[in-house]
Amino acid sequence: MDNSTRRMINSLAEDVLSAYNISVPIGNIDEIVEKLGGTIQKEAFFSDGAVEKEGNGFKIIVSPFQGSYGGEMKDVLKEVTVLTPEGGVLTLQADELHMGYRTNNELWEKQENNIYHRIGNSEKEYQANEFAAAFLMPATEYLSVLNKVAEGNMVDTSKIAEYFNVSIEAAANRGKFLGYLRW
Repeated sequence: MDNSTRRMINSLAEDVLSAYNISVPIGNIDEIVEKLGGTIQKEAFFSDGAVEKEGNGFKIIVSPFQGSYGGEMKDVLKEVTVLTPEGGVLTLQADELHMGYRTNNELWEKQENNIYHRIGNSEKEYQANEFAAAFLMPATEYLSVLNKVAEGNMVDTSKIAEYFNVSIEAAANRGKFLGYLRW
């Protein structure tokens, strides 16, 4: 993903947070999904996640057995990590593969029988993951938290992860992509 797309996605995530008056850190993803016009459905036959249009809103489908990324998390926090990429797919409209929810009515109307499944390492998946990271850990707030927990040039990313209710891996990756932490 190029830097221009990354900046656009980060700006979009901040716009969504602002437009829906969502404060960070996010603790209850069910409330956020509902505020955005969606519902969450848990299906035992799903191994990862999917999203589909449902009336004027959307439905996110996840496995109740889905594990967290990179460590133990409370159930709600696990859902934050697992579900937010679908939120990214709903709001991004970079190409015809994205759904255009509340950003492109014409594209959204075409979604009647489309179900987006999270699959591997596609560009669409990278964009959705970028949106998830920006949505959960906005750059300005990330830097503020990082400055509070840093001791000299050392940073305990577990403290950043704890603040944002994400895995340590997600917090470390976000810091690296923002250029605040070294690879």
